Amino acid sequence: MSDRKLALVNEIADSGDLIVGYTDGSGSATVSNHTDDAEVGDIVEVEETVLDRGKAVEVVKKGGYDRGRTVGVVEAVFDDNITVRTENGLIEISSPDETIEEGYTIAITPSQTFSQVLSEEPIEITPKPNLEVDAINLNLGSDNEDEQEETEQSSLYQPENIDEVSFDDVIGLQDAKDRLTEAVSLPMEKPGKMAEFDLEGRFGILFYGPPGTGKTMMAKAAANEWGSSDSFFHIGGPEIVSKYYGESERQIRDVFEAAKQKTEEEDEPAVVFLDEIDSVVPRRDRADETERRIVAQFLSELDGLEDRGDIVVIGATNLIEVIDPAVRRPGRFDEEIEFSLPDAEERRSILIVHSKNMPVSSSVDFQNIAERTRGWSGADLESIVKKAGLIAVKEDRPEVHHEDFMIALERFDEQREAKRQQIKEVRQQE
Repeated sequence: MSDRKLALVNEIADSGDLIVGYTDGSGSATVSNHTDDAEVGDIVEVEETVLDRGKAVEVVKKGGYDRGRTVGVVEAVFDDNITVRTENGLIEISSPDETIEEGYTIAITPSQTFSQVLSEEPIEITPKPNLEVDAINLNLGSDNEDEQEETEQSSLYQPENIDEVSFDDVIGLQDAKDRLTEAVSLPMEKPGKMAEFDLEGRFGILFYGPPGTGKTMMAKAAANEWGSSDSFFHIGGPEIVSKYYGESERQIRDVFEAAKQKTEEEDEPAVVFLDEIDSVVPRRDRADETERRIVAQFLSELDGLEDRGDIVVIGATNLIEVIDPAVRRPGRFDEEIEFSLPDAEERRSILIVHSKNMPVSSSVDFQNIAERTRGWSGADLESIVKKAGLIAVKEDRPEVHHEDFMIALERFDEQREAKRQQIKEVRQQE
């Protein structure tokens, strides 16, 4: 009869045997090594028998320890102590004599003191496994495989519920609508004709232009036009970028895997909308090692789209010049669509659309307001409408009057001028 326990590999003897310490605190032992790849720092399953010494039969967890030391990433540095994130959670240890900065990977002794700097870059720290539960599962087998699979799936990105917005709701930008129809809608609607002409859809699209010009709204409208309202994944570029080693690459894989699963479940195309994509794929000749790895992972996902079902990838940026050129080559983002600031007639239409659910006096001259807001984006105009409405409410008026818009315009101009002055002062200090 045999019994199985979990143990930490502390040393490997010249004979190849493992010197281990049992995780339940029952002591240490030298056991024969029947695994293929056990190393110092691994957690192994040890089979004990009455007639023979124990033998390590399987590696349960790779790495995470180094001769009994804990590995962690420095989260915060104070005068007398530092906060470190480990597999067991956050801990505080006394500050060492040598210089330590946030993001360093360090080793910690069993007595919770600083041991050494392992790297000036952070590694990915995963929670320590529940060893007691793992031991039960190893002996009896786990009945929770389906639950684990559901947990893994639920950790993937989830689609966003988008408004019922269509191309008709987007003021102007007719060229952008036509090019989206040509790039994506036609191939979906006429696959036979596309094959006859030996053509393929262009499922990588890059939106660029000043902020507030309707890039996000257009992406949502396009998703609705393509029947993807339940499969719209809206990801902010900065939320993907992480300082921890491998975390950003994992999140990028998760985004595309979630989109692939959705296309299989719903039998409809999925849209992955990456806002501020310039933060994810900057020029590699100006990037650090972490950013270069992220760009490489993103390119790998784009190149593998033909194996991932009907996924349309839309990137949006205000700074197209900082995006890595490899991302923009044919076969990846084939279609680049510029979003410009609205002209006077479009500004007038935008003002009317944003005030249609608001009691507006006949005295309001939208044409006059449109002419006075040259160079303004759609988002700026929406802000003005809301400011004018708040002024009317404050004055206890039943309707929004033209003078409310004038006051709102004056306040907005003051804010813009204050921002310009602040930027000017910062540049002078530099």
